[in-house]
Amino acid sequence: MRRWSRASVFAAAAFLRMMPAHAAGSDIASAEALFDEGRKLMQSGQYSEACAKFESSQKLDPGVGTMLNLADCYEKVGKTATAWAEFREAISAAHSAGSADRATIAQQRAAALEPKLSYITIVGWKGQTVVVTRDGTPIDAAMVGAAIPVDPGRHVIEASAPGKRTWSTSVDVGANGDRVSVSVPILPDEAGAAPVPASPTPPPTTEPASSAESHPGSTQRTVAIVAGGVGVAGVVVGTIFGIRASSKWSDAKSHCDPYPYCGASGVDAANTARSSANIATVAFIVGAAGIAGGAVLWFTAPKATEGPVALGIGPGNLLVRGRF
Repeated sequence: MRRWSRASVFAAAAFLRMMPAHAAGSDIASAEALFDEGRKLMQSGQYSEACAKFESSQKLDPGVGTMLNLADCYEKVGKTATAWAEFREAISAAHSAGSADRATIAQQRAAALEPKLSYITIVGWKGQTVVVTRDGTPIDAAMVGAAIPVDPGRHVIEASAPGKRTWSTSVDVGANGDRVSVSVPILPDEAGAAPVPASPTPPPTTEPASSAESHPGSTQRTVAIVAGGVGVAGVVVGTIFGIRASSKWSDAKSHCDPYPYCGASGVDAANTARSSANIATVAFIVGAAGIAGGAVLWFTAPKATEGPVALGIGPGNLLVRGRF
């Protein structure tokens, strides 16, 4: 006999009664024949062909015995993650069928495979909502950032989002416990895509400054001091985030052996380093502009002002309005 139990057939009895009797009998007979062919192919070492026979047999007439043979076949062709998952399913199926012996066999085989499993970790940029697929199959958002068992070989990772350019890459995962990390970058806007409308920015609140003081150029020098202060603040922020970026890069490299194959901790550190470096760059640019602008305003202050100056602060902007 090819199988130790037919419990699944009895569990589906209600459904089979709705089908013609000859159809159900034909499926079972075909499944038996496919299983026998799979066993012969396994004995002759033709594992790939044997796996195909077991897969077809399992679709026609599911059974614990076929699952165990299919899992064994997957392991022999090097599909360790698929074999491990099949053994794990066989454990539950065997318990449901009341076959403790087969459940024990499946559990032992699954446990023996665990140290050989290879994993891939896909990390996405925080705040970016994308659809990620592995070999064409979507990955649940909860699995992003988690180590996923995969069969050794080449895998294609793809990320897409509405209005964004699709990104993809391929990675080679080795056998016997290999671990690979893939970081999904920020997707650029797709050419010709309609821009997402921004929320309206309320007009800045302005309050007229006090009238110019009696000595010449006092108002412009006041504005110069404000601009210089903004510049100094930008330099301070840039320095802080620059130091943080350098520290995080060091942390990332310490988790990468060899670089750039990093664990989840290394990828997270690298992402933080990139973000900090970007903030530092912007802050230094703003700081340099503020200091340079303040210097120009200070040294070019006229002897007398021609009108009042208004300072306004709005969301994300500093408004200076007036004539000098």
